[in-house]
Amino acid sequence: MKSIRKKMLSLLCGIVFGLYAVIAVTGSREMRHIIYDENAATMNMLAKQKASELNAHMAAVERGVRSISQYILENADSDRMKHDSAYMKQFMDVLAIRSMEAAAVAGDVETVYFRPDPHVYGATSGIFITRNENGQYVSNTPTDILKYASNDREHVGWYYEPKERGVPMWMDPYSNQNINVLMISYVVPIWSGNSFFGVVGMDMYMSAVHRVVDAINYKNGFGFLLDQKGSLVYHREYPEGLSAVQFGSSLRDAAYYLLAERGKSMSVGRYLWHREPYFLVGADMQNGMILAITSPVEEVYQPLVRMRIAMVIIFILVVIATVITMRLIMHHIILPIGELTYASSRISRGELNIPIKHKSDDEIGKLADSIRRMAEELNEYISYIHAQAYTDAMTGVGNKAAYMDKIKLLDRKIHEGMADFTVFVFDVNGLKRINDTMGHEIGDALITDAARVLKNVFGDDSVFRIGGDEFVAIKEKTTEDYISHLLMKYRTTINAFNQNERQYESELTISSGYTSYVEGDEDYKTVFHRADAEMYKDKQRFYQGCNDRRQR
Repeated sequence: MKSIRKKMLSLLCGIVFGLYAVIAVTGSREMRHIIYDENAATMNMLAKQKASELNAHMAAVERGVRSISQYILENADSDRMKHDSAYMKQFMDVLAIRSMEAAAVAGDVETVYFRPDPHVYGATSGIFITRNENGQYVSNTPTDILKYASNDREHVGWYYEPKERGVPMWMDPYSNQNINVLMISYVVPIWSGNSFFGVVGMDMYMSAVHRVVDAINYKNGFGFLLDQKGSLVYHREYPEGLSAVQFGSSLRDAAYYLLAERGKSMSVGRYLWHREPYFLVGADMQNGMILAITSPVEEVYQPLVRMRIAMVIIFILVVIATVITMRLIMHHIILPIGELTYASSRISRGELNIPIKHKSDDEIGKLADSIRRMAEELNEYISYIHAQAYTDAMTGVGNKAAYMDKIKLLDRKIHEGMADFTVFVFDVNGLKRINDTMGHEIGDALITDAARVLKNVFGDDSVFRIGGDEFVAIKEKTTEDYISHLLMKYRTTINAFNQNERQYESELTISSGYTSYVEGDEDYKTVFHRADAEMYKDKQRFYQGCNDRRQR
């Protein structure tokens, strides 16, 4: 059977820890969803913002190239240029000035060029404007296009690719071997009627793009660029780029998400980078590339980790508060109930004098008062019943029933080897004479006075009336000195009584004998017979002194 303490502890712990577990699990799950959604929105917004920043530069470059190509279409006489070199030079000088102005407006432009068909207008015809160390645009001698093969992308790809495609285009980043710089170009092919006239273009140094990408640092993450073919254009660990065939599994997963899954079923991708999980989002750029932003999952969920640490601390505080609460409940409820339960069980076994100390103004205090009053009333009632059953009505000492119970107790102690007692046997002298000469009422008074003397000497609980004028006193754990003390007190008390009482014709005398239990006595009766024999010897001495045996 479980105690109420265990039941209340189980109930309280179950409720507190159960509720806390529900709150913790639900809160952690909701917090995770909130962090994920917020992170997805922030990363996508940042990707679009940075892509827009790059797109703004590229759009300015596109506008500059279109303005130059429009000017050429509206003002250049392609047929005259074939034969009039002075006209060509004059036009190119003016075009160079306008191109410098367009480049300055576009910003982040490193080179501007217009190259007419070299087979028609000469291998070095046209304009080639670069920015010097002071940031000023200056004219340079154009590259001899015919020196290189048409598939030589690093030297003349900027000319042949737009010519072959026939449409304005952003070229994939490449290293321009003419000036030994990694760049990205926007080029527009120009036709004069049905004849190919030339190519207009502007180059942006990739370093300008890299600065924007390198500035991305969302939660210790970073950015990188991917082209339409899935190759790596720029990455902080691969600044020169990396072709898709060289990718490891981590970059393949990232490229697959950015090219195939981005914007479909998932708003945020995940991949492993250096064996650590990362979140990944992407945004389209003006030139067809994809700007990717990635951040460590651990950093993103750092608030969740902090929340869980806080919840652990709160859990510890909850445990402490629960322990304190349980101690208070124990002190104010459980322990008092346990005390009352223990007291009730002892009262049920007849131990009516057990103290009940608990006092309070609540229901438990009232219950304690009720049990205390019940024990007191039971004690009074049982004392009354006990007195009726075990007290001699006339003398107030123990009666024959009480004497028999005492004998049983002493016999048990003898059997258990724990006996240590002395028996005193008394018999009132001259009772028959008093009854015959003064009446039975005076005889009863004599017996009562003898009992009072014995009670004063041996105590109420030790004296028993076993016959009309016969008494027994039993004292446990006695010594010779204590027995001597009792006998002296006995003689002194009788002498004092005889000096003060005058209702009898003669003094009150009581024959007595005593003996103590010794090892070897089989039972109480053996000890009693020795004491009784001593009492009869004393009585014989008394009547011999009085010379009247009939007065017994």
